[in-house]
Amino acid sequence: MAVQKQKLIEELRQAYNLKIRRTANAGVLINTDGVSILLDGVCKRVECYAQTPEIIKKELTDSFPDVVAFTHMHADHYDENYAEAYKKTTLRPVFGPEGCFSENYNGICLRALPTRHIGKADISHVSFIIEGSKSVWFMGDASPLEWRNKDNLPKPDVIIVPFAYANTEATWKMTKSFGAKDIIILHLPDRTNDIYGLWKVIEEVVQNDSSVHIPEIGETIILNQ
Repeated sequence: MAVQKQKLIEELRQAYNLKIRRTANAGVLINTDGVSILLDGVCKRVECYAQTPEIIKKELTDSFPDVVAFTHMHADHYDENYAEAYKKTTLRPVFGPEGCFSENYNGICLRALPTRHIGKADISHVSFIIEGSKSVWFMGDASPLEWRNKDNLPKPDVIIVPFAYANTEATWKMTKSFGAKDIIILHLPDRTNDIYGLWKVIEEVVQNDSSVHIPEIGETIILNQ
């Protein structure tokens, strides 16, 4: 009986680990505390940035996540057809860059912070904070300059950022100052189609930092609670 009880405890612990799967160019499916949240998780191909593979898109359609949200409406972050199918099938809203809001789903709080898009002040954009047994800050394409000289910023367990948060020593220092135990870097092209040489720049800046994860599309990162 003791062995069975321990096995059950371990299975429950594994089920409630924080799981972050990269499903798109700059998007993820987050599973935390039994709730699945898709952020910028279905997209189209734009230049060297990959689209969501059809097999992953089918998985996300056959079994829709509990929550779907997009930081902004650029095609490398957003798929209108998927958003409409989600709303029609689940009768639940798709959260987008309409401004500051806070929503709760089965004990998980999804909070949106209006933020400036990198280099584009006229784009409606939000970053998302997920608060459960662990906190996750998902930046989307929020400008790193947004956070300079600001007080009372979130202190997340995990921060998910685009490459612009690690392409210079200055932005990387700022990214590290958030104090996150784990940093996930997205919005990088496939190495075979890196027309801007981003991989070389990022790897030189982060220098194999043990807190950094750069997943491939389809890869899942499991972070123990």
